[in-house]
Amino acid sequence: MTGASNANNGGENRDRETLSIAVVDSNGPVADAKCSLTNSKGDWTVTAPDNVDVRRSDSDLQIKCEKTGYDPVSTTIKASKTQIPRPQFHFAAGGTGDDDEDAMITVPQYTPSITVTLGGSKQASSN
Repeated sequence: MTGASNANNGGENRDRETLSIAVVDSNGPVADAKCSLTNSKGDWTVTAPDNVDVRRSDSDLQIKCEKTGYDPVSTTIKASKTQIPRPQFHFAAGGTGDDDEDAMITVPQYTPSITVTLGGSKQASSN
């Protein structure tokens, strides 16, 4: 499992983020793997490779991918923190202009690009 960091993960939505899910094996990319993602805010499914919108959560993201001919693979992505711009609301009165420290909010995020590696192919194993 590998990942990359992206400070502008999934845009600037404090409730959701977009994750890119890819599945590979020892020969390279694998198409049509079924992946399920779960955290404390919900469950999502995606047929990799593709993108999926998930709800942000401080909890770990559990990922399970399956494809015919391979053993199922499960992995866990830890949540980190990132700062995104606070949604701006404009009021006619009361602004002092000294709100710069409130311009950013801290939200949980996962690795925006996730690659899951399928292990042993069932067809190739000889027990």
